[in-house]
Amino acid sequence: MANTNVRKSIQNKIESLGKEIENLQGELKRWEKIAADYETNSESIDLILSIQLPEKAEPKAKKSKAIVA
Repeated sequence: MANTNVRKSIQNKIESLGKEIENLQGELKRWEKIAADYETNSESIDLILSIQLPEKAEPKAKKSKAIVA
């Protein structure tokens, strides 16, 4: 009986991993397309990003806690 449970558990794990692999392959294709689009249009994308997310000349200073005596 335990043998059947082990087989069922192994089969479930294999099926679960198969589904996860399919999902990851889809995600990989998505990011490969993004990378290819970026290579093709990097100047345009960089320009759009620089307008939307301007780089700050100076980083923010860290706030320090004052010690009160």
